This record gives sequence, structure tokens and C-alpha cells, in this order.
Amino acid sequence: MAGVRRGSRGYGRRMTSGDTMLGLRRDRHFELHGRGAEPWVRRMILMFLAAVVIAALAGAFGQQHTTASAESSAATLKVAAPQRVRGGLFFQGRIDIVARRAIVHPRLILGPGWTEQMQLNTIEPSPTGETSRAGRLQLAYDSLRAGDRLTIWVQFEANPTGVGHRDRSLTLLDGNRTLARVPGTMTTLP
Repeated sequence: MAGVRRGSRGYGRRMTSGDTMLGLRRDRHFELHGRGAEPWVRRMILMFLAAVVIAALAGAFGQQHTTASAESSAATLKVAAPQRVRGGLFFQGRIDIVARRAIVHPRLILGPGWTEQMQLNTIEPSPTGETSRAGRLQLAYDSLRAGDRLTIWVQFEANPTGVGHRDRSLTLLDGNRTLARVPGTMTTLP
């Protein structure tokens, strides 16, 4: 029996051109009366997501290096590293030390943000000694004469779950005497 509607109401009644099956109403479900805002809400959500992707591609969410430095009568300390990184990203930091006078026992003390929730992949050149005190990695190097330059490259990977702000300071010591300190913070984004 083609064209016959079955159900509790109108059993056996013939369908007309304005009727639909399964309880659908032409004005609501086909012509979308009363649903004028829904397509615009979906479009706005898609535009927001597209804007986030475009901003990420433009570098708004990390991996752009910044350079900070500190100088004293004994040395110049310069750090180039990103202040914001995304979780799972590989990045590099560069540390330059220029001795203005002899530094007998140069040591670098890295703030906890350099190693906390980070995978430290390599340090080149390798330090002559490494230790950790109060959650801060300490790297010892051979003595420097006046005019010597020491460049250190450090490669990391940010843990995807390590979201937040951390202390990324760097301090240069000669033995126990502070020569220069570069303050800084690092932000890990999801």
C-alpha cells in the first residue's frame, strides 16, 4: 500500500503533498523556520577555530626566540631562547659568555624552568661537571681568560602536560661569587 500512512493516528489515511513521515514537520525540519541563528552560531565557532589556527601559524603561541643579557665588570652573559613554547615542541637555547677578566671557576646555575617539565636532550659543549642544588641545575666549565668566549647550546623538548609559567633565570658564578644574572620566565602552552 504505497502512499498510506501507518501509525496510531490516521491509520489508513492517504498522505498529502504537505505531509512528511516519522513526525517531521515541513516548516521546522525542511524550511528551518525558527532556526535562523543556528547556522550563524556554527559559522562563528568555525571562524574562532580558524583564527586560533592562523594565529598559531603566525607564531603567536611560542617558539620565537628572545634575547636577554646582563653585564658586569667581569663578564657578559647573553641568553637567546623562546619565552613561550607549546607542549611537545623541540627548541634550542643559546648561552653566550664573554669573559672581561679571568674567570677561574665558571659555573652556570639554571632556574628550575629550564629543566622542570622539560626533556633536556643535549648540552654542547658538555660541562666538566654537573650538579643540582635546590632544584637548580649547575654546570661547571673550564676556566676562561680575559677575552674568551664560551657559547653553549642546549636543546629541549617541552612536556605536553607541563602547562604553566616557570623561572627561566640564569646566573653566572666564579666559584661562589655571582658575576651576572639574567632573569626570565618561560610559559608552556597546551
